[in-house]
Parts: sequence; C-alpha cells; structure tokens
Amino acid sequence: MREQRPPIGDRPFRRRPPCRNFGGDARSQELAAQIVERSSRISALLREQLADIAEFDEAESWRGDGAVSMIAWVIGQCGVGTSTARQWVRSAVNLKSLPCLAEGLASGALSLDLVEPLAEVASPSSDAALREASAHWSVRQARELAAWHRARQEAEAEAKAARVAAAAEIRGDETQLAENVAAREFERRTLRFNDSRQSVWFSCTKDDYALVKARLVGRVTAEKGQPASDPVGYVPYDKRLYDELMRLFQAVGGSAPGEKGGWASSTSVRPRVVVHAPLELLAGCSDDAVAEIAGVGPVSAEVVRRLSCDAHVDLAVEDPEGSILSQGRARRDPTPVQRVEIDRRDKGCRFSGCNYTEFTHVHHIQHWADGGLTNLDNLVTLCDRHHRAVHELGWKVKGDANGVLTFIGPHKRSSTSAPSPTWRPSSVVRSAESAWNSAWNSARDADPEPDPKPEPDPKPDRNGPLRR
Repeated sequence: MREQRPPIGDRPFRRRPPCRNFGGDARSQELAAQIVERSSRISALLREQLADIAEFDEAESWRGDGAVSMIAWVIGQCGVGTSTARQWVRSAVNLKSLPCLAEGLASGALSLDLVEPLAEVASPSSDAALREASAHWSVRQARELAAWHRARQEAEAEAKAARVAAAAEIRGDETQLAENVAAREFERRTLRFNDSRQSVWFSCTKDDYALVKARLVGRVTAEKGQPASDPVGYVPYDKRLYDELMRLFQAVGGSAPGEKGGWASSTSVRPRVVVHAPLELLAGCSDDAVAEIAGVGPVSAEVVRRLSCDAHVDLAVEDPEGSILSQGRARRDPTPVQRVEIDRRDKGCRFSGCNYTEFTHVHHIQHWADGGLTNLDNLVTLCDRHHRAVHELGWKVKGDANGVLTFIGPHKRSSTSAPSPTWRPSSVVRSAESAWNSAWNSARDADPEPDPKPEPDPKPDRNGPLRR
C-alpha cells in the first residue's frame, strides 16, 4: 500500500541539506581544482588549434582534400558538428588581428565561448581593453555586448538609409527607399499550433515579448507563495507561468470586450516594461543611438519612439560615478529610480554563473545595520537562493557593485562578477571608442588631407560575413 504523504504543514522546510554541507571534504577540493585546471588547459589547446586553422585556411589547403570550405573540412576531418566547426573557423579568422584576446585564450584565462562573441566586435584599438575587462565577465555578458554592438551598427545603417531615403524622395527615386529594422522585425512575428504535440510556437517583436513576460511574471510574483488550490504545496516556476497564461485566456473567454470579466477588466492594470533610451534619441536629434528594453535587449529608434508615445517617462541625469542616485544614510530601502538603474547595471542576479532575472532582491553589501550606505556601489541584485546564501549559509560578498564583486563561499573558494558591459559607466568599448574618436579628430585637424581609401581585401572571409 502506498504510503500517505504527511500534511503540508508537517513537512520540513528544507528538502535537502544546505549547500555549505557539500564540497568541503578533501576529495571535493581536489576535484574542483582539477576541473578548473583542465578547463584552462583545454582553452590553451584550443588556441593552438585556432592558430593552425587560420594558417591552413589562409593557404586554402582544404581544397586539396575536396572540401568546399574550411568549415566543411573541419567537420569531415575533426568529427565535430557544424556549430563547433563554425565557431572554430570564425574565431580563428577574427583572432588573427586581436593578439590580446588570443593571449587570454592561450593562457587559459578566457574560454573560447567567452572569446568568440568578443572577437566579433573587437578591433585592434579595443583589443587590450576588452582583454582586461573580460576577465570578470560571463559568457552571457559577452554576448550582451556583441548584441549591443550589432544594434549600434544597425542603428547607424538605419540613420544612413534614412538620409539616403530623404534624398531619394526629394529626387523622386523611390527605388532607393530603405526598409527599416522595426518593420522587418514586425513582419517576422508568427504563432503556430502543433496539434500532434499540443504545443504552440510563438515568435514576437521585442516590445511584445517584454509585455507578455512582464504580465505573466508579474502575476506569478503577486501570488506571494504557492496557489492554495495546489494539492502538494509546490508548483515549478514554468508550470506557474503556464497556469497564469491559461487564467488570462479564461478571464477573456465568455465575455465581450469591455464587459465584466472581459478583456478590458483583465487588462486594467498595465504591465511594467522598462525601456532605457538616450534623450537625444527620444528628441529626434539622433538616429544612431542605442536603446534597450530591460531584460530583452537593444531595439531600434522607431520602436522606442512608438513606446514612448503613451508611456511614463522618467528623466535621469547621469554623472560618470552615478553619485546623483546616492542616498547615503538618508533611507534604508533603495528608491524606485535606484532600482531601475540597478536592474540596468546587473541584469539579474550578480552571483557568479547565476542566470536568474526574476524574483530578485536588492542586497546591501555592507549591511545597513553595520553602517552601510544606500548607494549604487553598495547595492547588488541577488536572487532568492543566493540572497539566502549570503545571509544564512556563510557566503561573503566583497568589492564595489559598480565594479568587480568577489563571492567567497564557506569553503573559501571564490568567484568574481562584473556589471553588464553595456551599462554606460562600465563599458570599456565606449571608452575606447571615445579615445579613438578624439585621437582621429586631432589627427584630422592636424592633417586636413583625407586618408587614402583602403584597398579591398583580396581574400575575404569565405566562411562568413566580412569583418568590419
């Protein structure tokens, strides 16, 4: 006979021992050191592999084995998948002009998954700065930076196309009018039903995605605990999101728009979607600036201006250190404006390797009771689990939240975490570009003659798009 489950109220709160009970023995310490050391050796071997691939590809030696490209040769000769082969060949080509990132990979300090997105956006002028800053970045942050740069390139291309389109319109040449990014993204929206799997595949624009996510996550958060109707007392997060989605449909069903229980009443409270945008973009003074939806990523200028039409706009004036947002000892809880900026800086839990972006808390690194200040450099985002670990399970946090934080566990192993590379005060690429622009303008003023047009590359990248 199956054993009866104890009532929910009689169950212990923890289902397993806390994390500080694991990994403290000598064997676990040895294994942890070996895993990290082998990872560094793998990165160093991959750097040698990429150097050989670059040389082999430059000579087009793969043609002698009947391959149609270097990627095809790597797939056939090395027995790897297409994605791995593409990663190797693309990184091999990019790293030829980036000695600092290549050195980071060769020394084992950086992994190939971290170097690959950085190499796509790096240039010889920003190579050293990226190598120094990326020592504390995660792969997710490197990909955020790459996405930010792609958005900036698209914005610049859109601004140029708009100027060309305006000139073409004056001339009456409609064939030169360009299609904008927002329109292309809108045309890719789709929803498909799969009857055999009872599943729905949904791809939407970035602002619609942020709206759906904010509505569902907000409703789950508002429950403040498990639903009372649940018989076992625990529902996984993904199933709770599903339940909320179905409740939304059920609230709409059976009522006409505007009737009680219908669409109008179910959407009386608008979900909160945060968009960060430079003032010059909203004012129409610039079309090549980059804006982003919090938790989603960069969006085009057209989308931001459309969203701002009926949105609540908060104007924040920034200084390089963010001190304008400091509260000191005036209050314990962060202000709403501080929370928005902290979300923008951390983009989720700052604990090393954690990807949680919902159900987070703002934590004082130096506790308020111990004299800690309510300033950005003393406030960090932590998820429920890691917030409890810091307060109850022996973890320590040291450093500046605007810079590098060090998390030290009960067994004295440590890891580091840095702000999002796209956060304005921390972006080394923006600083490098500003310095390069200043140097270029100074050189141009000193030498009015324009630089000669560079010769086209006789051997463009045969395995992907041309490098900029």
